Amino acid sequence: MGDRGRLNLSEEGEDKRVGYAEVLAHRNFLALWTGSLVGRTGDYLLSVAMIAFVVARTDNGFDAGLMAAVFYIPIFLFAPLFGRIVDNNDRRRLLVVSTLMEVFFGILLYLAVKENFLVLPLSFALVFVISAFGLMVSICRSSSIPLTVSRDELTAANSLQQTTSQFSRIFGYAAGGVLFIVLGETSGLVLLVVISFIISASVFSLMRFESPVAEGRGRRSADGLKYIKGNRLFLQITVFLTIVNFTGAGMLFLPAIMSSRIFLTGETGYASILLVLAVGSIAGNYLVTVFRVRDRVGSIMILSVMANGILYIMFAYSPGIIAALAVTLVIGVVEGISAVPFVALLQARTPPERMGSVLAGISMLLLGGASLSMVLSGELVVLMGVQRVYVLFAALLLAVSLLGANMKELRQASY
Repeated sequence: MGDRGRLNLSEEGEDKRVGYAEVLAHRNFLALWTGSLVGRTGDYLLSVAMIAFVVARTDNGFDAGLMAAVFYIPIFLFAPLFGRIVDNNDRRRLLVVSTLMEVFFGILLYLAVKENFLVLPLSFALVFVISAFGLMVSICRSSSIPLTVSRDELTAANSLQQTTSQFSRIFGYAAGGVLFIVLGETSGLVLLVVISFIISASVFSLMRFESPVAEGRGRRSADGLKYIKGNRLFLQITVFLTIVNFTGAGMLFLPAIMSSRIFLTGETGYASILLVLAVGSIAGNYLVTVFRVRDRVGSIMILSVMANGILYIMFAYSPGIIAALAVTLVIGVVEGISAVPFVALLQARTPPERMGSVLAGISMLLLGGASLSMVLSGELVVLMGVQRVYVLFAALLLAVSLLGANMKELRQASY
């Protein structure tokens, strides 16, 4: 492809708007985006299929929660190691091989469910393995974006990836629920997941780009974390967003309690909140392509956290579900606006040969904050009540936004 579609860290950005059409004009990015779209839809279908399967099989909330956790456990166990593997190898080849491994273990899962062979133990084990290879795919995907578009196109490229991820989530969850009813069996859904992985691997194989390989293959998997610690900007971002992510339950877990106890709308209200949040995120992801945001990434992150602090209080004390949905939409837009420049900043400011390990390390730390939030928020609700927990989270967001405003590197962050 020549220079087209490959990140050049020395080029000067032009003051122009880059839209989705421009980034999709790159053959490599088009293949990466298409394969990701199909594969992510399969991921969400698998999540719906297996959680519903465990609920139907055991009628046990703990088992269902354990199955949901299995999808995320590999991040804590393998993220730094997989980041180093990505940095040391051809990312296109890893994408294809990892997706094909998802196909292989997906077929085993299909057979286990279909033939009812040690179905629960094998289901947990195989979903864990599939999720581990899915983590490898995710790290490869994120670290490959800067190799397929230019610096000026990073915002649009990540916006499109984030937007389609939200669409995949909406479609995957909705289609999974409908197909579960129509097909009447989990094995049919798992087979559709396997087919989606096959298509995804086929599309990934069409990409052609050179991957920078890190020097010193013997370095430890924790090198990404060491790089973050030694880079003042990345360290400030990680500290800032880890604290922010401690409030992650605010729009994931706690709305279920709000819907049940405050809005009195039950599961329907909870599902509506998640749907509206996704729609707002899609709108926010798109808005960042309309304006030039690369020079104001730090200020956007800080202001979005401050705005969410205010919005959390408004959500908690909304007079009804309609008002809550309106606030949720704004929260989604704010989160969508801040997420894309943050990812693009990391991609632009990280040496290409360290991309995998750095992105994996930051993802693991940020998810740690969100996971801790999920664990502790239930106990906080018992102690304080759900609305007061939102006030606590809001105070934390406002405090960390003031902290961020005093972090010079973060405040002035750009790419």
